[in-house]
Amino acid sequence: MRTAASRLGGLIAPAAVAVAAAGALAVAPPGPEPRRAITFAACVCLTGSIAAWLVGCWPVTTPSARVTAGLAATGLRLFPALVGLGWLQAGGKDLAAAGAGERLVIFYLVSLAAELARMIMGRGPGPRRPRPDEVI
Repeated sequence: MRTAASRLGGLIAPAAVAVAAAGALAVAPPGPEPRRAITFAACVCLTGSIAAWLVGCWPVTTPSARVTAGLAATGLRLFPALVGLGWLQAGGKDLAAAGAGERLVIFYLVSLAAELARMIMGRGPGPRRPRPDEVI
């Protein structure tokens, strides 16, 4: 069963993307095109992060359901960014020229790093190892 703390912990990745986007907007060159590129990249990554967080909040009871939820969360975090990059190559030339592709990759990596840090730091000591004379 997931606790409220672990559900709130899932918001770390979207919050990291939002902070990175706010920082990028603060130092963006003047003009609407860089701001549109930052906003596009942040919205794509935030959509993926929030969708992955929602899947992570679903209650799962079996090991196979946990694996399925983990794979779904990974896919929901990755595929919007890939589709966004594909769209930038195919039709979003003005946003691509403004640097949306690079920012999309940066925001995705920020989201991934925040999620990895949460997973590493959020784990407890783990299950107790049985002693050699114990019957499992």
